[in-house]
Amino acid sequence: MNNKYARYLAVIALHVVFGNTTFAAENIKPAGPIGGTDIRQAILPPPGVYGLGVGVGLGFPTYWTEDDDLDAKGGSGILGFGAAIVYDTEVFGGSIASTAFASYERTCFGFKGGDKFCSEGQGDIYSDVLMWSRNFPMGYERSKTAPWIPYGLNVLLGLGVTFPTGKYDKSEMVNVSANVYDFAPNFALTYVVPSIFGEGTGDATEFSARVFYNMYTKNHDTDYQTGDLVSMDFAISQRFGQWQVGLAGTGFVQIEDDRVNGFTPPNNGNRAKSLSLGPVVSYDFLWDDTPWNVTLKGLTGIDGENTAAARGVVLKIGRQFM
Repeated sequence: MNNKYARYLAVIALHVVFGNTTFAAENIKPAGPIGGTDIRQAILPPPGVYGLGVGVGLGFPTYWTEDDDLDAKGGSGILGFGAAIVYDTEVFGGSIASTAFASYERTCFGFKGGDKFCSEGQGDIYSDVLMWSRNFPMGYERSKTAPWIPYGLNVLLGLGVTFPTGKYDKSEMVNVSANVYDFAPNFALTYVVPSIFGEGTGDATEFSARVFYNMYTKNHDTDYQTGDLVSMDFAISQRFGQWQVGLAGTGFVQIEDDRVNGFTPPNNGNRAKSLSLGPVVSYDFLWDDTPWNVTLKGLTGIDGENTAAARGVVLKIGRQFM
């Protein structure tokens, strides 16, 4: 391995950031459900108990630095499960809910021409401790062909927390746990209107985004403090009855320097940023009178700094239990 790659490998040993997968002795990731959020982010389903299975497959072809794009290798496979409770009560005209997500992960990373480091085990648990959502119709009437679509502006406020329950070893280059708490107040907006492309082009056009403000505790095993980070998941999509298709994305920007042993890392405080885009397709259906949903999303890293580019897919299958 040449000196350039060795230098950045040393930096990565301190801190690496990427979406819902993390690696390095010091690592961090934005808060959110496994696989991220995309469509309908401010919309809660009717009261009940819901379950979700998630599969994520990613490859890491590149590592972005301030100056260079370095050839990398490795990937991540994640199998996750989640549950949501939408409470049968109304608060300030809206619905409230809570969620929890757990995962089993295997992640590997290295630079081309060098060693590849891996970690496998339980990932950190994420919970939307409490979410509140309300629909504001904005004068729109319900669709005659798809009356379940909530036209208007949907607003969500929530508090997300990531718990350091996953496998972690401070001596390892790669970990599936960040070993810190992440407290992430967040809000989402989902604006749904009759198709902006005219009649015959679908039942609705949807614009959706969710923003998290991530505040991390110190990793006391290594005396490393990650700076605050703002992350956003978003999607623009078209609804055709039970189908929904569009463009999804996820991104984050670190707005504070990291601190290790009281000092700021020399590479711009090790501040990270990233943007990934890709298609999303979702389908709602009934099976034995039970609501189900299947969503498939692809993501490709577009730009970033002090983090790994990734490309891969996310598959989510959910249903109502009660």
